[in-house]
Amino acid sequence: MRYQLDVPILEHKQLAEFEFELTLKSPEIAREARPGQFMQILYDQSYNPFTRRPFSVFHVDPDAGTFSIVYLARGVFTQGLRNKQVGQTLSVLGPLGQEYSVTTGDITHVLVAGGVGAPPLYFLAERMVEQGIPLSKIKVVNGARTQSLLVGIEEFDTLGVSVIYTTDDGSLGHQGIVTEPLEEILLEAGPENTQVYTCGPTGMLRAVGDLCVSLGAPCQVSVETMMPCGLGVCMGCVVKIKTDKNEAGFNYLRSCFEGPVFDVHEVIWD
Repeated sequence: MRYQLDVPILEHKQLAEFEFELTLKSPEIAREARPGQFMQILYDQSYNPFTRRPFSVFHVDPDAGTFSIVYLARGVFTQGLRNKQVGQTLSVLGPLGQEYSVTTGDITHVLVAGGVGAPPLYFLAERMVEQGIPLSKIKVVNGARTQSLLVGIEEFDTLGVSVIYTTDDGSLGHQGIVTEPLEEILLEAGPENTQVYTCGPTGMLRAVGDLCVSLGAPCQVSVETMMPCGLGVCMGCVVKIKTDKNEAGFNYLRSCFEGPVFDVHEVIWD
């Protein structure tokens, strides 16, 4: 079930130079939210901003009735979010979209995050642990350009899952891109014995997807697109998906409605 609510801000803290976390109070949303879903948020009832923006769920505490999002304060919209204070409210529509589907069986779950793509994957890892999946079967590759842009370091470490950090500049962990340790994990476990879940910038998603396709590893990808409405009405967030039901060989599906999580083997990257 989705809700449209004005929810109070309980905490607003800075994680890094441009990164912020907003903790919001909504028992309804905290009860319904699932890993991979997102919220459409509006910080002001005016024509600027004109539309809502999507944000993945990071922390969820159903008992406390809270959830949080992470954002980078770089554009007009997110600078507006940055100015919001504890005690003020945000208009939130959600939870929206399709969640990650956790594969059952004796497999290795590999979560590949890029920058602010980490929040939904932390949420997913937390749910996996709650469901009794052994820590040894959960591997995380968390990458960013530099250490200050990595999200969820403390949370992943506290959760106890195996984490490999990658940074372009070598400021933390492996210097390089996420596909390098990912390939090692897949070859060691056997691609057929793994399930990859990924979220991050489109370039990273495509690289992870191409690697999984080449090795024959299952992979669920949460695509990054503009979502003006979030309800499947405006058709502004369509993704090209393979199909054998027409001569063209592809369909357009809405990332806000049929997605944002798709089987990467079906995605056509244009």
